[in-house]
Amino acid sequence: MRVAFDLDNTLIHCGYNFPLEKPRRYILARLLGGQRLRQGIEKLAEYCQQQGWEVWVYTTSYRSIWHIRKLFWLHGIWLDGVVNQQRHNQTVKVRCTKHPPSFGIDLLIDDSDGVRIEGERHGFRMLVVAPDDEQWAEKVRAALELAGSQINQA
Repeated sequence: MRVAFDLDNTLIHCGYNFPLEKPRRYILARLLGGQRLRQGIEKLAEYCQQQGWEVWVYTTSYRSIWHIRKLFWLHGIWLDGVVNQQRHNQTVKVRCTKHPPSFGIDLLIDDSDGVRIEGERHGFRMLVVAPDDEQWAEKVRAALELAGSQINQA
């Protein structure tokens, strides 16, 4: 299974103050700069990787793929793939903000109700996670387990 996480207001706070992880490579993070990720993502990524699932980022930002990979690496997370706005524009032929099926993504985790509506319209799985949801990681894990079992049955 391939799961993707949005960045802004899902894993990186932009106007919302949710708890943040301390980077595993703290000294390098201080030297290289960068943002901190939402508390809980390290354990979620580790869980996914233990299941043999791929962890991706799908963002509409113009951050470089290298920048995004570095950010996650500083937190001890190896990303299997990254879709930023440039890659989305080059690949996606459907008119929508995000289109996970174009990249083989089975489940998208995002804070946007607009992307949820697009998911319903274009038939892709997605879970909305509110920036102020303190139980977000538990909800994501439950959705991952459900999606994983549905994919295994197919």
